[in-house]
Amino acid sequence: MSRPDLVLLHPPSVMDFRKKTMLLGPVSDLIPSTPVFEMYPIGFTTMASHLESKGYSVRIANIANKMLSSSRFSPDRFVKSIDAGMFGIDLHWMPHVQGALELARMVKRHHPDRPVVMGGFSSSYYHEELMAKHPEVDYVLRGDSTEVPLERLISALESRKSLEEIPNLTWRRGGSTKVNPITNVPETLDDIEIDYGLMIRKVLRYRDLDGHMPYKNWKKNPMSIAVAVRGCTHNCINCAGSCDSFARNFGRTKPAYRSPDLLADDIARAEEYIKGATFIVGDIRQPGKAYASKFLKAIKERRVENEVIIELFTPADKEFAADVGKSIESFNVQMSPETHDDQVRKAQGKPYTTLGLERSIDAFMKAGCGRFDIFYMIGLPMQTRDSVDGTVAYTRKLYDQFKGQNVFPFISPLAPFLDPGGNAFEFADKLGYKLFASTLEDHLRLASTPSWKYVLNYETQWMTRDQIVESTYSAGLNLNFIKREMGLIEEDVADRTERRIIAARDMMRRIDSIVAKGKASGSDLDSLREVATRLSESTVCEKEELDWSESSIYASIPRMVSALLRKK
Repeated sequence: MSRPDLVLLHPPSVMDFRKKTMLLGPVSDLIPSTPVFEMYPIGFTTMASHLESKGYSVRIANIANKMLSSSRFSPDRFVKSIDAGMFGIDLHWMPHVQGALELARMVKRHHPDRPVVMGGFSSSYYHEELMAKHPEVDYVLRGDSTEVPLERLISALESRKSLEEIPNLTWRRGGSTKVNPITNVPETLDDIEIDYGLMIRKVLRYRDLDGHMPYKNWKKNPMSIAVAVRGCTHNCINCAGSCDSFARNFGRTKPAYRSPDLLADDIARAEEYIKGATFIVGDIRQPGKAYASKFLKAIKERRVENEVIIELFTPADKEFAADVGKSIESFNVQMSPETHDDQVRKAQGKPYTTLGLERSIDAFMKAGCGRFDIFYMIGLPMQTRDSVDGTVAYTRKLYDQFKGQNVFPFISPLAPFLDPGGNAFEFADKLGYKLFASTLEDHLRLASTPSWKYVLNYETQWMTRDQIVESTYSAGLNLNFIKREMGLIEEDVADRTERRIIAARDMMRRIDSIVAKGKASGSDLDSLREVATRLSESTVCEKEELDWSESSIYASIPRMVSALLRKK
C-alpha cells in the first residue's frame, strides 16, 4: 500500500484518558461526542476532498475514536506503524490542547523527519506560542479556510520551494518565527467540497472504519453535515466563532456562504450515501430572506427524504416556518436561547425575547417540525444561581404550553473552556469574567486536572467555579424531575439519570477532599478511576435523548454500495 501524502490525526482531549482519574463531567452531554471529544472537525473532510481532487492521497485517523473503540488499541504503536509525507493534527477547540500536543510529540518521536502541521481556531489563536515553545509542531495554518494553503504547503515542501508566499502559514526559519499574512479568506464556499464517497472508499482502502468515523455513536446514530457558512453575523460574547473574533483572529470580516443550490446539492448527495439526519451548519437566514427562499426552493426540488436539521440563531416568523414545512419533508429545529431571562440573554449577545422563542416553536410545530431542541447554558454574564433555577422552572411552562409535542429543553455548563479569542476571553474584566488560564501552557496545565471543575478556565462575578458546578448538578436533577413528573421520560430513565447526577456530585466532593489534602496524584485518586469514568457521560441527561435518527449505519449500506457503483 503506497504511502499517503497526508495523514490527518484527531486526538482525544487528554491522551492518557484511559489511565488517568478524571471526572470529565457533563461537558459533552449535549453534543454527539463523548467527553473525550472524539468528533473531528468538518475541515478534515473538506481538506481531504480538496487534496484528493488535486491528486494527493489523504488518510484520516480518528485516534480518539479508535481509543474508545478498543482498550487494546495503542496510539503509540499505531503512529509508529504508519507513514506519510506529512502529518496534520487539529487543535480546533481548546479541550484538545493536551491530546493534540502529545500526539504531535508521538509523531515526532517515531517520524522525526516528517513535518507536523496544526490548524483550527485554537492553534490559529496560539500560533506564535506553538512555534516558540513546541518544537514538535513545525507549521500552523491559520484561519477558517486552509484547503488551498495546505495544498500549497505540501507542494512547496515536496519541491523544496520557499514558504514565504504561502498564505495563512506560521513557520520557523532558523531560530525565528515567520508569520505569513492571512490572505486565503474565500468570499464564498462554492469551491468547498465534502465527498462522502471518498470517506467510504478510504474506509475500504485502509480497512479502518473506527479511524474514519466522526464520533463513537455514529454507527448507531449516523449524521451528515452540510456547511452553509464560515463566519458569523452574530456576536455572542463567549464564542470564538463570533463576528468580532473572526475579524480579530482569523482574517474574516464578513461571512462566506455556500450558494443555495450547492447547499441543497450537498444534502441530496449525503442522502445518496447515508440514511440519517443531515445537520446544516449555520442559520440559513443569515445571508438574507432571498437566500433562504432560494435554498428552500432548491431543497424542495430535490425531494430529500432524510431528516434535515436547521439552526435558528434568532426567532423566526410564521411565514418562514411555513416555507420550511412546505419544502422539507422531514425536519427538526435547534435553537440556543441560553437562558429564559431576556436581560441575561441580551448580555450574552442575543437581544431577543423569550416570547419570540415561544412564537417560533409554535410556528414550527404547526408547520410539521419533528422535534424542536432548545439548549440552555450555565456560566453566562449576569447569570446567578437563582437565574439558573428560574430557567429550569421555566421549562415546565414550555412543557405545559407544548404538551404532547416534541419540544425538548436541555441545560449544561459552558465547559470545559471559555473560548480563547471570544470577547469574554479578550475583555474578561469588562464583561464580568475571571480567567484562570490565558496562555496555551495555562490551558495545558488545567487540561489534566482530576475533575471538570478544575479544568474550567473561568468563573464570573455572579457565579464562582463551585457555584457553576453545583448549579449544573442541581439543574440536571430538577430538569430530570420535571421530565419524570410530566411523563416525558420513562421511570427507569429518570431513575438512572438521578442516580448518576447524585453519584457524580458525590464523586466531585470526594475529589475535592483529596485535592485539598495535596494527594491529587496518588493512589487515593486512582481508586476512583473506574467510577469517575462511568460518571463522565450522560450525566445530566441520557445522551440518547439527542439522537435524531432511528436508522443505524447498517440501513445505509445498500445506499453506499449503490452510490459507489454509480460513481465508478
